[in-house]
Amino acid sequence: MQESAAGAPQQLKSHSVIRGMNTVRHVVSLVAVLASQLTSQMPRVHATRDNLRLDGRLTEPAWQRADSIDDFRQRDPVEGAPATERTVVRFLSTRDGLWVGVHAYDREPGRILHAQLRRDTDLGTDDGVQLLLSPLQDKRTAFWFAVNPNGAMTDAEVVSFESENANWDAVWDSRAEVTADGWVAELFIPWQTLRYRAGSTAWDVNLRRVIRRKNEDVLWRAWRRTEGIRFLEKAGVVDGFADLPPRATAELRPYASLTGNGTSRDYASDGTFSTTAGAGMKGAFGLDAKVAPTRGLTLDLTTNADFAQAEVDRQVINFTRFPLFLPERRPFFTEGAGIFNFGRTEETQLFYSRRIGLGRDGSPIPLLAGARLSGRIGEQQAGVIATRTGGDQPSTDAVVRVRRDLLDRGYIGAMFTGHDERNGGLSTAAGVDVDVPFIVRGQNLIFLAASAWTHDSAGGSPNYSRFVIDFPNDFAEISQRVERVEKGFDPSLGFVQSDGIVRWGGQLQIAPRPNIPYVRQLEFKLIDYQYVQRIGGGLSNAEFEVRPLGVIFNSGDQVEFNLQRQGDAPTEEFEVFEGTTIAPGSYWFDRWEVQYEGAANRAVRLDVTANFGKFYTGGGEDYSLSLSGHVQPHLLWSLSYGYTDGRFPSSRFIARTMTTRVDYALTPRLNTTLFAQWNNEASRGALNARLRWTRTPGSDLYVVLNSAWPTGLEGHPIPWSRPSRGGLVVKYVQYLRY
Repeated sequence: MQESAAGAPQQLKSHSVIRGMNTVRHVVSLVAVLASQLTSQMPRVHATRDNLRLDGRLTEPAWQRADSIDDFRQRDPVEGAPATERTVVRFLSTRDGLWVGVHAYDREPGRILHAQLRRDTDLGTDDGVQLLLSPLQDKRTAFWFAVNPNGAMTDAEVVSFESENANWDAVWDSRAEVTADGWVAELFIPWQTLRYRAGSTAWDVNLRRVIRRKNEDVLWRAWRRTEGIRFLEKAGVVDGFADLPPRATAELRPYASLTGNGTSRDYASDGTFSTTAGAGMKGAFGLDAKVAPTRGLTLDLTTNADFAQAEVDRQVINFTRFPLFLPERRPFFTEGAGIFNFGRTEETQLFYSRRIGLGRDGSPIPLLAGARLSGRIGEQQAGVIATRTGGDQPSTDAVVRVRRDLLDRGYIGAMFTGHDERNGGLSTAAGVDVDVPFIVRGQNLIFLAASAWTHDSAGGSPNYSRFVIDFPNDFAEISQRVERVEKGFDPSLGFVQSDGIVRWGGQLQIAPRPNIPYVRQLEFKLIDYQYVQRIGGGLSNAEFEVRPLGVIFNSGDQVEFNLQRQGDAPTEEFEVFEGTTIAPGSYWFDRWEVQYEGAANRAVRLDVTANFGKFYTGGGEDYSLSLSGHVQPHLLWSLSYGYTDGRFPSSRFIARTMTTRVDYALTPRLNTTLFAQWNNEASRGALNARLRWTRTPGSDLYVVLNSAWPTGLEGHPIPWSRPSRGGLVVKYVQYLRY
C-alpha cells in the first residue's frame, strides 16, 4: 500500500515527462511541417538552359514550368481589396541573367494607356509593372525596374523606404506588347547589373502594377498605404537563386566624341555684338569603367569625363536673396548618389556634387579623372569619391561616407569631404548622423539627427546641427525639425542657403478618405511653417502656409487652396528683378493661392497655379500654366508659361518664362527630345535637341544640338542666323564586359 502510495507520484511524474516530451515533439513536428509548407509555397526561380528570345511573348516552354505570382492586392483605391485585373509574374534563371515574365490581364485592352517610349521617362501617364529586387536582403537597399506596355524602361536605386535615386542607369533590356487579353512584358537583367552574396539563394522581391485609367495601385506585398514597394520589411521572398556567377572583372565604356562649336558672340542691348570665340571643331576620347572588388562593392573610374548627353539646366528666375539649388544631372555623380546624402536637401548639405567640375554659374570645368567606390561591406554601406579637375584652378576633391546598420532599417553614419585647390589651401568638413525609423502600430515614425563641422586655413570650426521627428503616413503627416547653422559654416563641397541662423520648421496635415462620390482623399494642412532667426537674435525669414481644403479625386485630378504668410528681414539691399530693389528692413506680407493639377492619364492635361497678395512693400500676382499631352505611343509634348506682375511704390516689373518640350520616339531604343526655354530676365532663348539611339543595352549614340539667342534687343529682331552661342556634339559609347 505504501509502495503503491509512494510509487504513484513517481509514475504520474513519468507520465507527465512523457507527455511533455510528446508535446515538444508535436510542436517541433508542427513547426517543421509549417516551415516545409512555407518553403514549398515560396515562389522559386526556375533555372533553365532553354534558349530564350527577348520578344515580349513568353512562348517558350520554360515559362509554363516556372512558379507564378498572382496574389496582388490594392493599395489604392481600396486598401487590401483584391486587384480588379489579374497579374501573373514568373522568374527564370539562366547563365547570363534573370528573366522576368509578366502577363498583365485586362478585360478592356483597348483602354490600356501606353504613351511613353523614351528611356528613363516618368511613366506616370501609363499602365506599368514595377519590379523590386533586394539580393542582399538588408531591408535598406534594392534595385527597382519598371516597364510599360510599349516596353519603355526606367530604373532606380532604392536608398531607403523614403527615397530612391532615379538617376541610376542600369544595363538591362525589355520587350512588351498589348495583346487581346491585356499586355505582356519580358525583362532581362544581367547578373552583372546586380549585387548579391555568394551562396545566398533567397532574395527579397516585390512587385507593383499600376492600372492608370482606374488610378489603381496593386502590389504583391507591402500593399498597405503606410508601406509601398520600397517598404522592404514587408517584401516577399523568392528562392532558388542558385549557382549564380561571380561579377564580371570589369565593365568598360570607352567613348569618342566630336564637337563643333559655332562663333560665340557677346551682344549689346542695341543689337551690336563682339566676337568672343571663333568657330572650331575638336574630338575627344575617354573611358568609364566599372570594377568589382567584391560582390557587394563597385568601383567606378572615369578619365577625361564627358557629359554632353546630360540634360541642360532649366532657366529659373530667382525672386529671393538666397542662392538657387539646381539638381545634379551628370551620370558619374548621380549613380549611387543616395549614400552621400547628409543634411537637408536644398538648404544645408555637407556634399553637393555640382561643386565638382562645375563653376558657380554652371560653366563646365574639365574633370580629368574620377573614382567612386560604393556598396556594402558587411553591416556597413560605404561610398568614396575622389576626383581631379583642371581649368584655371586645378583641384583635388575627396568624399568619404560610411553608414552602419542600426536596428531594423536605421543607420548611424559619418562623412568627410576635402577640397584642395591650387593656391587656395585645403578645406575640410566632417559630420556624423543617425536615422532611426520605427513602425508603431502600423504607422511610420522617424528620428533624424546630424552634426557637422568645417575647417579651412583661416581656422575655426563652425558647426551645423539638426534634429527631426517625422510621422509620414497616409492619414496624417506630422513633422518637427530644428537646424542650427553657425556663422561661417560653408563646406567647399557643400550647399548652404544661409548661415548664422536657427531654422525651425514642421507641418501638421491630415488627409481623410471620406465616402464622398468622385473623391478619393481630402487634405487639410493645419500648418506648414519655417521660421528662421539669426543666432544673434531677430528674424531672418519665415514662411507659414495653411491649406483649408485640398481634394484628390478618383480621376486623379487635384485641387487645393492655400493661405500664406511670409516674412523677410534682409540686412543688405538686394534686387528682386531688374530695376526693383528691396531695402534692408523687416517685412511681413500675406498671399493666397489656388492650384489645379490635372490627372496624368489624360490625353491633354492642364496644371494651373494662381498666387495673389502683398510682396514686400508692394504686391502683385504670379501665374503659372502648364499644358501637356500625348499621342500614344510616339509623341509627348508640354508647354509651360509663367507670368509675374510685381507692383511697387517706385517701380514695376513683369517677369515672363516659357518652356516647351517635345519627345518623339520611334522605339524604346530610338528617341528624340526638343527642349526650348526663354525668360525676359536673362533676355535669352535657348534650344537643346537630343537624339539617343541604344544599339545594344549600354551602348549608345548621342547627337546633341545646343543654341542660344539674345532677345529683347532694342529695335532689333532676334538674330536667328547669328546665335550668341551654338554647338553640335556627336558621341558614341560602347559597352564592353570582361
